[in-house]
Amino acid sequence: MIQDNRDRAVSCVLRYCCFLALTTALLSGGTTIHGQSATQPERRFNRPYMGWSSWSLEATKAPGYGGMSWVTAEHIERASDLLHAKLQRYGYTYVNIDSGWMHGYDAQGCPIPDPSVFPGGITSVAKHIHKNGQKLGLYWIPGINDDLYELNLPILGTSARVRDIVFLPKRPANGWRGGYRIDYSKPAASAYINSLVSKFASWGIDFLKLDGVTPGSDIEDLSIDARDDVATWNSAIRNQKRRIWLTLSWRLSPRYLEFWARNADAIRVDDDVETYGITLTGWEPIARRFDEVQPFLRDVYYRQPCLDLDSLDIGCGSMDGLTLEERRSTMTLWAILCAPLYTGDDLEKIDVEGIAMLTQKQLIRIDQAGRRAKRVFCKNQQVWRIDEPDGTDILAIFNLANTECKFPCSSLGLRPDEASRGAADLWSGKAVNIAYGAPDLPIGPHGCRLLQLANKHE
Repeated sequence: MIQDNRDRAVSCVLRYCCFLALTTALLSGGTTIHGQSATQPERRFNRPYMGWSSWSLEATKAPGYGGMSWVTAEHIERASDLLHAKLQRYGYTYVNIDSGWMHGYDAQGCPIPDPSVFPGGITSVAKHIHKNGQKLGLYWIPGINDDLYELNLPILGTSARVRDIVFLPKRPANGWRGGYRIDYSKPAASAYINSLVSKFASWGIDFLKLDGVTPGSDIEDLSIDARDDVATWNSAIRNQKRRIWLTLSWRLSPRYLEFWARNADAIRVDDDVETYGITLTGWEPIARRFDEVQPFLRDVYYRQPCLDLDSLDIGCGSMDGLTLEERRSTMTLWAILCAPLYTGDDLEKIDVEGIAMLTQKQLIRIDQAGRRAKRVFCKNQQVWRIDEPDGTDILAIFNLANTECKFPCSSLGLRPDEASRGAADLWSGKAVNIAYGAPDLPIGPHGCRLLQLANKHE
C-alpha cells in the first residue's frame, strides 16, 4: 500500500514536470516536434566534409573486394595512409567505416567491434587515423536489432532492460523493415542512445552515418517513422564535448526537410550511387541525381543541411564504370551543389585523371563556399547557375544525352551585359566566347562545361 502511494506520487511529479516543460515551450514561442524544439540550433560545421568511405569497395563485385568482410582494421588504416599521402592536403580528412564493423554487444547493450578484423577495437584504428590528422566515421541504424532484443541486456545508468524501451505493439524501426522501434516516451530510451553516443565518442568517433532513416529509405509514408530516433541521436551528439558530424541516409523524404535541417548535418537525397556490379558506379545513378535533388533546393535551406549525393567514385577509370567526361560531370555536379566530397575508390589504384579531378582547386572552392547552384534550363542539356557575391558568377552546362551536342549561347539565360563579359572554362582553363551570336559550345555525351563569368565589377 505504501509503495502504491509512492508510485502515484512519483507519477504526479513526472506529469507536473512534463506540464511545466510544455508550458515553457509554448510561452517561449517554440513548438515541439518529436521531442525537439523547432528553433534552428547553432550549426556544428560550416563546410561540407571531405574524405573517403568504405562502402563502395564493400558493395562492388570486382575481384578482391566486396562483402562486409572487406572492412578490416588493416584496410581502413591503409586507406587512411593513402588519403594522407594523396588527397589530405586538399581537404580530404574523413575516413568513414560503413556497415560490417560490429560483432555482438557488451554487458550494457553497446555494440562490440568484430575482434577478428578489429583486434585492437575501433579505438586502435581511431588512434592511427587521428595520428594522420584525420577524423574517423562510423555506421549505425535506428531501432533495436533482433539479436539485441533477444539478449535483453540492461541499459547503462537505469534499472531498465532493452525490451523495456521497445514500442508496443512491436513494429519495425528502419527502411529495411527490420529491428524494433524504440518508444522514446520511456526515459530509459534516451539513456540507451546516450550510452551509444558516449561509447562511440570514447572510441574517438568524429562522424556518424545513421542509415535506413524514415520517412525515406524507400518508405515515404509514416508507417515507419524514425524522426524520434533522429532527434534523440542529434540531442545525444550535441551533449557530447566531442564534435561529431551526423549524416542521415538514404533518400530522405523532402517533405520533412525542415526537421532534417534541425537535426542533421547532411542528408542523402537519393539511393546508393553504387551499381553492385563489377564497377563501383555507372552513369544511370549519377544522371538520376539531377532530378532527385530538386525538391531539396529551397532558398530557406541554402546551406543546411548539406545535401549528400553519396560517394564520389571518379578516381579510378577502370573501376568506376564512368567515362572521363562522366567523371568530370560527376565532380562538377557534386561541387556546384556543395555536397560532401568523399570518394569510395581504392586509393591504391587512383589514376592521374582521378587525382586531377578530386583535387581541382576551383571546384573544391565552389563546393566549400556553400552557395548551391540553381537549375535555370532543363532539357537533355541543363544549365545550373551560382550567383557569386564578387560578380564572378558560375554556369555549369551538362549534356545528359548519349550524343555530342552543340549548346547555343543564347540558351544560357544571360542578360546582354552578362553575355558580353566573357568567361573562362574552369576545367580547361581556356577563355570562352559566350556573347550572342558566338559559336555554339560543343559538349560530349554526358559531358559538361563549367564557366566562370568575368567579374562584372571590373
